[in-house]
Amino acid sequence: MELLELGERGGGRPVVLVHGLAAAARAGWARTGWVRELERAGLRPLGPDLPGHGAAPGPVPGTTRSGLVAELVRLVEPLARAQGAPVPLAGYSLGAQLAWAAAAASPAVGPLVLGGLGVRDRLPALAGALRAPPPGRGGPVDVPAAAGPGRAGGPAHAPDSAAALAALLLRTAPDPSAASRWAALAGAVAAEPFDPAAAVPPQPALLLAGGADPWADPQALARLRRTSGAPTEVLVVPGRGHVDVLTAGAARRAAAAFLSRGPGC
Repeated sequence: MELLELGERGGGRPVVLVHGLAAAARAGWARTGWVRELERAGLRPLGPDLPGHGAAPGPVPGTTRSGLVAELVRLVEPLARAQGAPVPLAGYSLGAQLAWAAAAASPAVGPLVLGGLGVRDRLPALAGALRAPPPGRGGPVDVPAAAGPGRAGGPAHAPDSAAALAALLLRTAPDPSAASRWAALAGAVAAEPFDPAAAVPPQPALLLAGGADPWADPQALARLRRTSGAPTEVLVVPGRGHVDVLTAGAARRAAAAFLSRGPGC
């Protein structure tokens, strides 16, 4: 993986943004307004395309969750050395899982903004759904950004199972090869399920979720973190689901304000 310059200004304190499955760095963060909001706050948004997403090649044999976490740490550590301070991470869904683990593994990681995250890892079930899509269809899912804003009572708020979410977001794949690449990454990463209790990062964190997102459980994560003494704030955006909370202005503004406080938040 490599870091992409997501903004236009190129200055300010760096923050690394990690997208979710079936998104991409620019689709997940620039098109949803996050890059603009963070630049206004004096931050420099950077982010990688996960394997098989955006401009990145598909996942190679041997790709693992722990390997992606190590890659993320490798990207962050030089930035932290250069500025003499930890670098914040923001992640959504799968990206939030990777950011959580990277923060637990390295003091080079600073404050966290984590969206669409739960204590139960549903990626293994989602990976299974992607391996067995509906007849005549193929492709992956899990992306918040590519689906765009949802409407109250519409499909953005409906999926509460892996099969339903897979069926809903099949259309986000721009072509069959993209769908197969995304599905390959889901399967590779799901082989090591996410367990937030295994290593709780001590960095301050803002947990974001849509109020209609059955895949996220920020309150349970907050309880887990507070048990270990990790400073934690929670924002739940009413009426938003797993596929559209990133487009909410309240989420963008809260993240920018939180990260603007600096390393100690």
